[in-house]
Amino acid sequence: MKKFFIILSLGILTFSLTACSNDEDENNINTVNSVTNSKEVNIEASTEHSEEVIIEKDFSKFFENINGTAVFYNPSNNNFDVYNTELYNVQASPCSSFKVVSTLIGLEKGLLQDENTKLGYDGTNYLREEINKDLTLEEAFKLSAVWYYKKFIDEISPEDMQEELNYLNYGNKDISKWNGGDINPLPQLNGFWLESSLKISPKEQTQVLYKIFGQDNKYLDRSKEILKNIMLVYDEDNLKIYGKTGAGYEDNSWFVGMVESNQGTYYFAIRLSDLNNEEATSPKAREIAIEIIKNNYK
Repeated sequence: MKKFFIILSLGILTFSLTACSNDEDENNINTVNSVTNSKEVNIEASTEHSEEVIIEKDFSKFFENINGTAVFYNPSNNNFDVYNTELYNVQASPCSSFKVVSTLIGLEKGLLQDENTKLGYDGTNYLREEINKDLTLEEAFKLSAVWYYKKFIDEISPEDMQEELNYLNYGNKDISKWNGGDINPLPQLNGFWLESSLKISPKEQTQVLYKIFGQDNKYLDRSKEILKNIMLVYDEDNLKIYGKTGAGYEDNSWFVGMVESNQGTYYFAIRLSDLNNEEATSPKAREIAIEIIKNNYK
């Protein structure tokens, strides 16, 4: 009988040790791991509401040896398709990709009425001749006319702007350098969103876009519809692509937006970070995004 209890005790101890080992392995599986040498790897990470999954994608052929990253967010399953995980969470200046948010805020504050809202040209001889005239909102957005945006953004109080960026959880939400630095020779061409205090990562860009267009929020449907219409860059064969470029003098070129197709709606951000590569421009980021979408999300 004594021998029986000894054997039974050893069996229980062995089972307990095995159970602890399995629990530890399961915890390790659910831990975010680095991704190496894989075209598609799931990385699970805990979020506030559900498990988000980072899936590494090999989009290298679209980047053509340009260093950069691509993030495509599918909110229906909380998946992030990511090319180059070393960059997707790195914050950088949004530059003119911030026009998505500032346009929305301008419409909400009544500073802009619609896509035809015209602001007067101040007579300054800007290097880009096409912006040396009165511009409508749609023209200013598509031409990325900084003076137009600086003009109405300065009519928004810093307190109101801070409230909006906090609501959207926009990157580091830092507007402390309201007038920006001296990256451009004219004050009309500088601001906190232009290689200054405000920073955001590609992943955060996709989440902000989803909060604007994919979730119930405080913004008027009319404001969102006007913004969406002027963001449209491609509409063909049941595929619509909306976006905005952005670029600065530093190591930073963007194209951010969303795609609507038979596969559903994805929110995306392309960022190129290749200072010595003349091909690393915002038009190239836009080209890369469109080609990735046509080949993977149509």
